[in-house]
Amino acid sequence: MKFTNKFTFITSAIVLTCITLVLIGGMVSLRSLSLKHHQQLIDSVIEVIEKQIDKQTVETQFDSWLPDLLDASGIVRLQVKRGDVTVYQNYYASRQYYPMRLLLRYSYELDKYPDVRLILHTRQPFSELKFTFWPLAGVGTAILLSLSLLYFALRWIKKSFYGAELLERRAHYLLQNNPTARFAQKGEWPKAASQALDVLSERLENSLKERSIFDIHIRGKAFLDEDTGLGNRLAFDNMLDTVTNDESYASNTLILISLTELSTLKYQFGAEQADKVIQQMVDLLKSFCSRYDDSFYGSVKKPEFVILLPQMAYEETKVVAKQLTKALYQLQLPDPSLIDTFFHIGVVNFPFGKEVSHIIDDANRALLVAEHQKISGWHLSEENLKKNVISKGTVHWRGLLTDVLNKDALLLYRQHVVKRDPANTLYSELWSRIIGYDKEVIAAGTFMPMAEKCGLCGQIDKQMLEKVLALLVVRGESCKPIGINLGSRFLMNKENRKWLMFELMQKTKKIRNNLVIEISEHLIDQHYSAMRFALIALQKIGCKIAVDNVGKSVVNTQYILDFNIDYLKLHASLIRDIHLRSTNQVAIQSLMASCLNSHAQVIAVGIETEEEWKCLLRLGICGGQGTLFSTPKQMKV
Repeated sequence: MKFTNKFTFITSAIVLTCITLVLIGGMVSLRSLSLKHHQQLIDSVIEVIEKQIDKQTVETQFDSWLPDLLDASGIVRLQVKRGDVTVYQNYYASRQYYPMRLLLRYSYELDKYPDVRLILHTRQPFSELKFTFWPLAGVGTAILLSLSLLYFALRWIKKSFYGAELLERRAHYLLQNNPTARFAQKGEWPKAASQALDVLSERLENSLKERSIFDIHIRGKAFLDEDTGLGNRLAFDNMLDTVTNDESYASNTLILISLTELSTLKYQFGAEQADKVIQQMVDLLKSFCSRYDDSFYGSVKKPEFVILLPQMAYEETKVVAKQLTKALYQLQLPDPSLIDTFFHIGVVNFPFGKEVSHIIDDANRALLVAEHQKISGWHLSEENLKKNVISKGTVHWRGLLTDVLNKDALLLYRQHVVKRDPANTLYSELWSRIIGYDKEVIAAGTFMPMAEKCGLCGQIDKQMLEKVLALLVVRGESCKPIGINLGSRFLMNKENRKWLMFELMQKTKKIRNNLVIEISEHLIDQHYSAMRFALIALQKIGCKIAVDNVGKSVVNTQYILDFNIDYLKLHASLIRDIHLRSTNQVAIQSLMASCLNSHAQVIAVGIETEEEWKCLLRLGICGGQGTLFSTPKQMKV
């Protein structure tokens, strides 16, 4: 109950209680006074009778005036007894009948005649009283006036305390980490408290920003090149390790770019011109790689840049190399003629499971061949790759995926996310897989990029959600939560979001609490406002939110508080051989520090060895996921 409602309720209760007590007290006092007056009247009658007895009045004389006196005094029956003998009785019995239960009884012994006792039955003092309008008008007017004053007083109280309500609402928003609490609302009262909240909110926001900036600084020092702001050699090694050890990345491309003549340009035109070219190169890489999902680009050393494109077929690699060469020819150099020999590109296409050292050697050999050609250009290392599903065309994929969707043939594979005690499961993450034309099982990491090209991602996400919701209903409210990874386009689509909200609202709150929606960190970074609206709406109806691929790139972690994240899932590139990589340990500690002011639990993904798990436990991780605990297994729906 709001503060104003409490105050008005208490005030109303006190005033109404006072009015009621005054009315009850007045009625009790009036009755007491009436009874006392009635008692005095009866005493007067007794005194008259006693005086008449003193005068030796005979019975016939009593009969002439006594009935009228009794009637005027409200006495219905009179008995005069001397001892046990009744001398007079029922003088008024012949008049209007009054039930004995409604009469008041008085008994008197005469002082001068101890053996004489008078017994009287009288009407109630109010029996003949009739309440008409005018006698009640005064009391009614007073009551109405009191209630009117109470009404206006309550209105005044509500109006006066509305500012306190606004202040209380803002305080609740602060406790809920609602961003609207940062701004004061017009009319907040008391003013000093409102200003104090403004100052504290600003300080809190600044401290959180400083925390995020500090976190970015720490990870930037570890994984970003100081000169270009791109990923450094360590970040590249982490990413390459992850790609080569993840079976969902069937075929991948590594591009090594060397600005061969950068030193010549610096010698002829100065360091400032060389820095401008480097900045052009940074902008070009950002623009070029933005069209490819899950891509990585960085600077391994000043004249060399690297691009890693997962899920890239051999034939597609050639197209990418040509496009990149064309883009590099657009670099603005102080002397345009230098572009002809300014850069060289080494390209290698490699499969899952290939040794990292061999991949690097192949890329360096391809770069060396390109440099021997003298003119700016590229060379693709001829690799005898086995034919794999990623190399098939869009038409093939559209037919396969459409057939799977029509037959509702998506397969569900499950892997547990465990707590610090591996015997306790936090929740289970579900992945989709499909059966290809050659009866092979194809992982989501392989077919989802192709589904994106075919425009079928939304339909696959929707069918996955239908299966997961049906599974939650079948398992009941007491089952462990289930997590599912969704693309940003599905949640940002108004129709899909409306459908999902409708389906969830048909389920009980406990079932909704068992659904964990996972979103990649880079999608939140790209579509911050739209994703915030969608994810907070899901949280309000009870779903939990997890962000995965955290730490794959260095981004602002302010979303942890703004989105009220439940789970933060670290990218596998940070986890691999964590016990041997002190820099990765510092990065993980920095990410965990970003969660201190929230209830987010940090989960490590891709744990494969006991050494990695023990190191993560020492760092304070809340949970883990990987082949060390369980391998993905197919589920029956």
